[in-house]
Amino acid sequence: MFLRMVTHAIRSNEAEHMAELYHRTVITALRTTPGCVFAALLQNTANAQECISLTIWNTPKDSFDYEESGLFQQLVNALRPFFVESNEWKLELSEDLSLEYTPIQSEPTVERYNESDEGAKDIAAMKAIPFAVQILTLSVQEEKTQEFRTIFSSEIHPKFKTHKGFIDLILVRQNREFHIISFWDETVDIQSASGIHSINDLLKSIYSILPSFIRWKVSHRSTSHTSASSEDIKATVHRSLVAEWFTQ
Repeated sequence: MFLRMVTHAIRSNEAEHMAELYHRTVITALRTTPGCVFAALLQNTANAQECISLTIWNTPKDSFDYEESGLFQQLVNALRPFFVESNEWKLELSEDLSLEYTPIQSEPTVERYNESDEGAKDIAAMKAIPFAVQILTLSVQEEKTQEFRTIFSSEIHPKFKTHKGFIDLILVRQNREFHIISFWDETVDIQSASGIHSINDLLKSIYSILPSFIRWKVSHRSTSHTSASSEDIKATVHRSLVAEWFTQ
C-alpha cells in the first residue's frame, strides 16, 4: 500500500464549491487510474484554509506512473482557482524585454508514505465512506521503532476500537516518524476530547519510547507524564468533504 497526502491552502469560504469540482474532476479521473483505491478531500476542523487530498494506491509504482503521466498536474491546475494566492512575487522579463513583477503560484505540498505497518491488509475490506479523518503524527527513538509497532498493535489500536464512530485506521512510517490515520463515521463527536482518540491517551502508552527532548518537556509540564503539546505529537481532525473507494 502507498499513501499520498497533498495539502492545499484554500479560500475556506469556497470549500464546498471546491469539493464539488474535486468530485467531478479528481474522483472521476482516479476511478479509472490504475492502482488507485481511494480518494478523499479533507478539511482541517481547526484551520479551514487547510485541505488535504488523501489518496491510497496499491503500489508506489502506480502513484509514480500517475504523476509521470501528467494527470496529477492537470488535476492540481483544475483546483487552482480555489487556492490562496501566494504573497510572493518574482521579477522577470516580459516579451518586450521590460522588467515586470509576477505573482508566484501557490503550490500544494506533497507527502508520500510507502510503508504500512498496520491496516494495509484490511484496506480492501474497509470501504466505508468516512465522515472524519484524524491524523496523529509522532516521532520515536531510532532504536524504538519496532517497540512502538508492538505497543501500537497490543495497546493503541485496541483503544481506538473502543471509541464510538471508529471505522478503521492505517499506520504509515517514514524513518522514525509515524502517522496514525484513522477513519470515523458520522456518529463520532469530533468536537469532544473524549469523542476521538486523544493525544494524552496515546502518550500514556508510548511515553518511555519518545525522543528524550520530548520526554523532558512532558515531564516538566506534568508529573503524571500524561500531557503533550502539538510540538510533541501533532493531532489534526479533518472533515471529509467528499470521498470514494474504487474497485481495482
